[in-house]
Amino acid sequence: MTQKQAHRRYMKLFVPAMAMYVLSMIGFKLAKKTGSMPEPLMYGLAVIPGIFVLIWIWGHMRYITELDEYLRGLQVRAILFGMAAVMAGATVWGLLEELAGAPVIPLFYIVPGFYFVYGIAYLIIGKRAGVKGGYL
Repeated sequence: MTQKQAHRRYMKLFVPAMAMYVLSMIGFKLAKKTGSMPEPLMYGLAVIPGIFVLIWIWGHMRYITELDEYLRGLQVRAILFGMAAVMAGATVWGLLEELAGAPVIPLFYIVPGFYFVYGIAYLIIGKRAGVKGGYL
């Protein structure tokens, strides 16, 4: 499979998953505002946006396996940068919360934070490697 085909296949999964994530978050927030739902139902509904994030992550994993070895290596290096940044940031901020009373940052920011750093890392790594097309 070419990089272009793999990217198209990834985007066909990513776009609907993120759209459903946003819609489910909006729906959950609106349902929570009414305050008329029982707590166990709220817990169940709160998991739904996470399912779409898991679909997105699975799609990214599938995308990487469909690339050739060279591009896969670039992706893995960018993922390592993202993981290192998120782990270091979460550890340092967790210590600040625990020891210095810093404000709590919700855990669901970890995935967007990872993908932000990963994306920047891949752009830099790809540019240095001379990758054309800019597909992530």
